[in-house]
Amino acid sequence: MTAGTEALIRILRDGKSADRMAAAASLAALGQAALAPLLSALEDPDPRLRMWAAYTLGTIGDARAVPALMQALEDADPGAAKWAAAALRRIRDAAGGCGCRFC
Repeated sequence: MTAGTEALIRILRDGKSADRMAAAASLAALGQAALAPLLSALEDPDPRLRMWAAYTLGTIGDARAVPALMQALEDADPGAAKWAAAALRRIRDAAGGCGCRFC
């Protein structure tokens, strides 16, 4: 993890709402480079960080995050689970649906 990415993850954990939103946008702009730190953040003890990590992974839209986001659906924190579900929907929609006849 680069120092810049690490600083953005810290803001997701400890920043004010506007700062968190800006950090999420900056991490999303990094794309694949932010994937590993965000996937690790999904396992952090801080539920707020897990929630923001899920949100940001949805913004990135990389299908490699799907297994971790599927696990995050079972998060004890309802906010983290909700944003994991939203991230999965965004990734599915970006891919053109899930392949079922309804999408």
